[in-house]
Amino acid sequence: MFNFRPTSIIRSLIFLAGFCATLIVSGQNRAKVDFQREIQPIFERLSEEEKAAMLNWLDQGAEIPEGIELLREPGEELHGQTLFEFEIAPLLAEHCLECHDSNRREGALDLSRKAGAFKGGDSGKAIHPGDGENSSLWELVELGDMPKDRTPLSQREKDLLKRWIDEGAEWTVDWIDPAIYESPGGGEQWIRRLTVSEYIETVRSAVGADIEAEAGDLLPADLRADGFSNTAYNLNVDMGHVTAYAELAAKIVEKLDLTELAHRFHEEPKFTDKDMGKLIEGMGKWLLRGPLTEEEVILFRGISTTVASAGGSMEEAVGYIAEAMLQSPRFIYRIEKQHGESVMSRIDEYEFASRLSYAVWGAPPDERLIKAADSGDLKDDGKLIGQLYRMLDDPRAKTRSLEFAYEWLNLGRMDSLRPSPEKYPEWDPELADAMRQETLAVFDEVVWSQGRPLTELLNTQTTFVTPELAAHYGLRVKQGKESGAGMLRFDLSKNPARGGILTHGSVLTMGGDDASMVTRGLFVLRNLLRGTVKDPPPCLDTTPIPSSPGESQRVISEERIANSSCGGCHEKFEPLAFGLERFDGLGAYYKRDVFGNRLREDGEVLFPGGEAAQPYSKSSQMMDLLAESDRVAETITWKLVQFVMGRPLGARDAIEIKKIFQEGQANGGTYQSLLIAIATSDLRRRGGGAS
Repeated sequence: MFNFRPTSIIRSLIFLAGFCATLIVSGQNRAKVDFQREIQPIFERLSEEEKAAMLNWLDQGAEIPEGIELLREPGEELHGQTLFEFEIAPLLAEHCLECHDSNRREGALDLSRKAGAFKGGDSGKAIHPGDGENSSLWELVELGDMPKDRTPLSQREKDLLKRWIDEGAEWTVDWIDPAIYESPGGGEQWIRRLTVSEYIETVRSAVGADIEAEAGDLLPADLRADGFSNTAYNLNVDMGHVTAYAELAAKIVEKLDLTELAHRFHEEPKFTDKDMGKLIEGMGKWLLRGPLTEEEVILFRGISTTVASAGGSMEEAVGYIAEAMLQSPRFIYRIEKQHGESVMSRIDEYEFASRLSYAVWGAPPDERLIKAADSGDLKDDGKLIGQLYRMLDDPRAKTRSLEFAYEWLNLGRMDSLRPSPEKYPEWDPELADAMRQETLAVFDEVVWSQGRPLTELLNTQTTFVTPELAAHYGLRVKQGKESGAGMLRFDLSKNPARGGILTHGSVLTMGGDDASMVTRGLFVLRNLLRGTVKDPPPCLDTTPIPSSPGESQRVISEERIANSSCGGCHEKFEPLAFGLERFDGLGAYYKRDVFGNRLREDGEVLFPGGEAAQPYSKSSQMMDLLAESDRVAETITWKLVQFVMGRPLGARDAIEIKKIFQEGQANGGTYQSLLIAIATSDLRRRGGGAS
């Protein structure tokens, strides 16, 4: 018996059985494109030259790459409720509510609520149900007078608006929430590549190998999109990934006891078709998170046949099969087979088990979850809940929750933070890491040690800091209690100015060196209130204005809000940072800045959809307003659902997310209650949602 070495044939088989199969599988899971709603509006915005090129392509047969499908519904126009919720409400949110919401009501017109919209404004009744021609809303839009100083509506949008009014202007929501319509659609199917952290944990959970260092070196970093780095459409695979996964698969196999791995799935493996088939089926079901098809078994069986014919050993055959599986698309991607064309079609039990495990653990199903899928127990609500409670007791659940906090609050930003050395000579990278660890430790305390509602992250009176960070914050080290990991636990009840994550350096540094109220306010608006605001015009100079004698950041902000060309947008978010003015760019607390300007902590919070802002006189009162707000609780729900689903959320998800929010709040508003509500929702069961 000679020592078998991989030949070009066996390497080709490994590659074919592995990554090349991506092309086959991705075609089965690609999201469909709605021509009327998605392609036609794009076509209308093309230049004449681009339109000509598009028409020329159509004339030549319009060849479409394999796997892409176009869904055309020329005779199935939307009407009534669906027309309003999927076309008109997004249209009003995009083009009208910047000026005509419940707060601004320019021209005394509020188009965010039915009563205000139908009442009209200074120019009279804007909507005459059944009579689009005589509705001033459509007239102004048709003439291009509205929206003012913004991109006009496309002809398709104008036609939809008129048809909606002509058909009776059915209005089916209490309030048009612009945040719901920021991402079009919702409910789509996405293929999801494992993130780097998910890949590392999947390897560890599946075969017990620690590949963290090697994966960190070889795999390209995951980039943020829509606020998270696990957003499916941004998890691309290029040749760098392909070669990295192949190299990593070989490195993983080198770390394994292949005999032990083989015996896990077959007591006495032999090179016969029956024995190798049994081994491949068992190992494949475990590594690839579900039963193999007959074609997949045959493909992997080809590897063992080649090894046997060349005189190789069983151990070598198992190693090459494992190597192929570890670079297979079914390992690298979270792939689902899609049973039926409807978005309401259901995924199978193994796919559902995988969704559950990655939601709770960021890792593959364990043996007990696979057995539950085998027996159909996951269809039983009681047994499903039991599995979820068991999974939440696993340490990996805490680790996954901290990943959510890390992503939601963009704590990775601290790695590249470079404050001005002239302004902040005391800065060092260790301080940045201490700030990040403070926020994660507080999240751990509120979520896991206390089991409190997630909103209490905003006003908790407990924090954890290193001695260096305590000195930076002005906290007396002797008052802190050792909490392990070199951190001190502080009770902040007698220091109400500093309490809750908004007073952490990890969040406050978003304001930059000058503690800009623009970036701090935008953070609160978008990450806590799910508010929306248009991007500034491209010609506008957005360079932060530094403080100066007589000009604190609050004064500069108030001048911006008073400016007729800026105030309409800035009044929505800059006041949200007024209560944080006493914290400098690195989160240290002062009552006067370096120029002697008095710093204030009073302000107001305008919750999206509200007609009037709620005032506060102290920053601690601001934190309480946020912590007690349903809007904040709802926003955290949306953020967690987005993290779990791995895709932007849209109007088609809103009803189900509302149910998740209500169920989560009814059970305490904790991380655990929300995760259970998500896991048992239709969003996790149906085939149209992201895996």
